[in-house]
Amino acid sequence: MFDINWLLLRLVTFFILGGILIDLEIFVFPIGFLFLHISLGLKTILNDYIHINKIKKILLVLVRISSIEISRYALELLL
Repeated sequence: MFDINWLLLRLVTFFILGGILIDLEIFVFPIGFLFLHISLGLKTILNDYIHINKIKKILLVLVRISSIEISRYALELLL
């Protein structure tokens, strides 16, 4: 029941809410946690509901590529 993905999802959510509520200047810090939270959530959904290994691996690679691209665009937006 308590694996590392479950713990990381809860921890990331805690840091996201804490960063937004305390100070908006440190909004850059929670963005990394936000992308980690989204990526871990999508990976968990894929691992739970996709049972064909080839499709699962392709989708996991696409999730990884999309998280890298989204974080790159967010960094360009902030800088």
